[in-house]
Amino acid sequence: MPGGDTEIPVIDISGDTSFAAASEQIDAACRGIGFFAMTGHGVERALLDGVLMAARQFFTQPLASKCALAIELSGHHRGYAGVEGELLEPGMRADFKETLDFGPERSLDDPDCSPLEGPNQWPDVPGFRMTVEAYQEAVLDAAKRLLRLIAEALDLPPSFFGQRLVRPLVGTRLIRYPAVGEPLLDQLGCGAHSDYGCVTLLHTDGTPGLQLADVDGQWHDVVAPTGSFIVNLGDMLARWTNDRYRATVHRVQSPHAADRYSVPTFVNPSFDTVVECLPSCLGEGEQPKYLPTTSGVYLQSRFDETFAYRK
Repeated sequence: MPGGDTEIPVIDISGDTSFAAASEQIDAACRGIGFFAMTGHGVERALLDGVLMAARQFFTQPLASKCALAIELSGHHRGYAGVEGELLEPGMRADFKETLDFGPERSLDDPDCSPLEGPNQWPDVPGFRMTVEAYQEAVLDAAKRLLRLIAEALDLPPSFFGQRLVRPLVGTRLIRYPAVGEPLLDQLGCGAHSDYGCVTLLHTDGTPGLQLADVDGQWHDVVAPTGSFIVNLGDMLARWTNDRYRATVHRVQSPHAADRYSVPTFVNPSFDTVVECLPSCLGEGEQPKYLPTTSGVYLQSRFDETFAYRK
């Protein structure tokens, strides 16, 4: 049963807060609850509203139009997945949501194009592509600023993560959680999971549903200020920090009164970036908990586990 609302820490990353103070607040949140709300991020309100409108415009299209952009047609994880197209919590029915995934536009003629990069599948909706691309670029800028603060908290050079974001693996996902009259048996809007990558910046329409698990396994509804990004950490950053930073398990309950729309942006280092225990996160006498991997290999393995089209 849920344990009530959780007002996650609210951290201002604008110039109004000192770099050191913001870094300390982020470090405390990452060591603790693993979630926080980020304000002062610089993404304009028009873009926040615009990307949610784009999501509504796409998902109200006929199913045939959406399926014409099916993610299995992409070859590099870009496109539409319908209801029950992803299973995030083993033992449950697949998630009761539909999604549309995008990344930075890359040409397949680019010799540096990795298996997780390529062209997007764009719907025939006026202004859609311009809105989504502008939104993704603005969120990536905010994430880079956030990662400079995280680098400071981890006693790393401020440019540590930036140097590993030369060709970042960025995924912006539009999600619709259909409203249900009654709770679904053995099925959630989004099953319990931790994110795969480095950091996630989540923008929502304000409809409740997102819950996080505390260290005792109790579920709490997440509450964040309007216009903020909900930030959570992924397994890749937990591996980098030897679990000093927590990749918090979370889920989404299906809404009851109206559909819920959300837009997470997953920000990950370039495909060949080596992810291994940071020296600053290894205490005296401690050993790394995880073998080294690379950003691309790790993300591909996690996609293979959860997406029906990759099985």
